[in-house]
Amino acid sequence: MNCQETSQLSNVEYLLNFSNKAYQERIPLSGSIDITSRCNLKCIHCYYSSQTKNKQKELSTERWLSIIDEITDAGCLFLLISGGEPLLRNDFSTIYKHAKMNGILLTVFTNGTLITEETGNLFSEFPPQTVEISIYGATSETSDRITGTKGSLKKCLRGIEILLGCNIPVKIKTILMTENSHEFEAIKNIARDFRVPFRFDAAIFPRFNGDKTPLKLRVSPEFAISKEFSEQSMFKKYRDYLEQTRNFPVIDSLYICSAGHTNFHIDPSGNLKPCLMTDNLSYNINNASFKTGWHEHISKILEKKAPEGYECNTCEKRSLCGFCPAFFLLENGSEYIRSEYLCTMGRERYRLITNNNGGYNEITRKTTKTAL
Repeated sequence: MNCQETSQLSNVEYLLNFSNKAYQERIPLSGSIDITSRCNLKCIHCYYSSQTKNKQKELSTERWLSIIDEITDAGCLFLLISGGEPLLRNDFSTIYKHAKMNGILLTVFTNGTLITEETGNLFSEFPPQTVEISIYGATSETSDRITGTKGSLKKCLRGIEILLGCNIPVKIKTILMTENSHEFEAIKNIARDFRVPFRFDAAIFPRFNGDKTPLKLRVSPEFAISKEFSEQSMFKKYRDYLEQTRNFPVIDSLYICSAGHTNFHIDPSGNLKPCLMTDNLSYNINNASFKTGWHEHISKILEKKAPEGYECNTCEKRSLCGFCPAFFLLENGSEYIRSEYLCTMGRERYRLITNNNGGYNEITRKTTKTAL
């Protein structure tokens, strides 16, 4: 039998080709939806202000279901459902199941305190890719202080136990801040004891209403990177990424990420954005179609160009800092004024990676620095 010889692509090559095609054709492969800004906790670092949580009008069940149909038709394959606390909505299971039945791969972000046996049964019948749960302290005192809610840690741990008992994939994460830095290792140990993946972030940003109070909670960039690079896999990830991007050509686009190319975000009121932080580029689709918003409005992010002589464009550390014009806008009021906090993070990663004596060894030898 004479069959035409075919070229066999590896899974990695296939996914890379697929992603590149989606990027070039602006297919919204991946999105996130905040179905509510309300929350049963009052976290001191939250980017939603108390006024927003109480007053923001939420889309109806019917509109969320129709939006899910629209993003499915547009090519969405991956969706994050978050909030606020998404489980506060009485129709969470309806929205979740509809997305699942549409064939979308789902991730849920939750604080874990409202998880019940019923939640476990829902996820057992309609499995998510993963459920990510935030833990902000290893003790009740620290957790209650950060969340502003008594008993938050106990309820969260019970929620994790319920999900793991139902064989639901769980990840634990935290925000590293001055209020919990002394318990960081203990929080990691909670994830280790549950035998689930752990991650953290230290890049706290202002609230969406412009309030910069949360920035006071930032640990020093050096402390954050010392914790990040204490994991050899993270050190290697950034080292390899630096090598891969060293010779990338300079481009004039201001936004160099996937926002507006293959990624989108929709807030509780139906404002479609390239990403969570780009309020300046939002378009409300409560009474308009996702297709119109995506093609005629969100595409404006692609028109934004870096100014001539923009220092970030030629910075050799840009692949290490978390470069994000939307982050700059929230922190400094301009997409073009860099965040000194992110810059310092990039410099510290670069210093350790290029340290001739071995940056990873330097981290592992050091005793814990101050978080301030």
